[in-house]
Amino acid sequence: MRILISGGAGFIGSHVADAYLSLGHEVAVLDNLATGSLDNLDAGAKFFQADITDLPRLQQIFGEFRPDVVSHHAAQISVVDSIESPAYDAGINVVGSLNVWQCARDCGARRFIFASSGGAIYGQVETSPVPEEQPANPMSPYGLSKWAFERYLTLLHGFSAPTPVILRYANVYGPRQGRQGEAGVISIFGRRLLEEKPCVIFGDGSMTRDYVFVKDVVKANCQALERGDGGIFNIGTGQQVSTLELYGMMEHLAAKGAQNPQFAPQREGEVLRIALECERAAATLGWKPETPIVEGLKQVMAAMKSA
Repeated sequence: MRILISGGAGFIGSHVADAYLSLGHEVAVLDNLATGSLDNLDAGAKFFQADITDLPRLQQIFGEFRPDVVSHHAAQISVVDSIESPAYDAGINVVGSLNVWQCARDCGARRFIFASSGGAIYGQVETSPVPEEQPANPMSPYGLSKWAFERYLTLLHGFSAPTPVILRYANVYGPRQGRQGEAGVISIFGRRLLEEKPCVIFGDGSMTRDYVFVKDVVKANCQALERGDGGIFNIGTGQQVSTLELYGMMEHLAAKGAQNPQFAPQREGEVLRIALECERAAATLGWKPETPIVEGLKQVMAAMKSA
């Protein structure tokens, strides 16, 4: 099938593109290269440089490629930036996303896979892991913009195709990751530990996240091509890992000797504890995470050491 991936030169999108190509699909990548890189792209993917806020350009690209499936990964991903400039955040994550959806609809795409966010949408919760039925309670404009576009997808599906498949990611990590986003802490810690520079921990280190390896996330995207009739699916591990636990594992893997982290005040808009329940993805998509965090971190550190 013909698949267009917005944000396909970025961290997660480029891994998804590689997997789709390996399955024999025809893949086009749309990216403005603000954070993505052409170095992440397989030569087999067709590339279009464009910004999702530029509707006329998107219409031209979609009219030329005419995808069967759209995988929407392009986004503004900084919680801090969303607080400083909520209009900028919404302009990309809501209006820009609607531009992509509208072009997908107009060219006859049958399925629209949306890379959403679990922790940012659920907000602070009393119990964990969190199921999809948990009411949304975003704590930042970033989380609100992701949830708003989910609501648009659900509403618009009642009027016309394509079928929406919403994947609420936990904190995705792995090779090619930059320093943006919450799981970017793994990239930051890894590089600074290998350079024997001090790492900064925001808060007291007890904040927890659900870290899911990028290759497992890619498998969910592959399953989402055909399985199920749409819906919302958590994509995580169900396991909480604190920032201090994460730092300790990475310090051990760096093998550079003990280093004392520095502590800074907790940042605004941060969820304190979160993990995602993924039983629905297992039942409907036939998906479950397979990579223990220690194994995933080993692959990340090995990639950094060889870079």
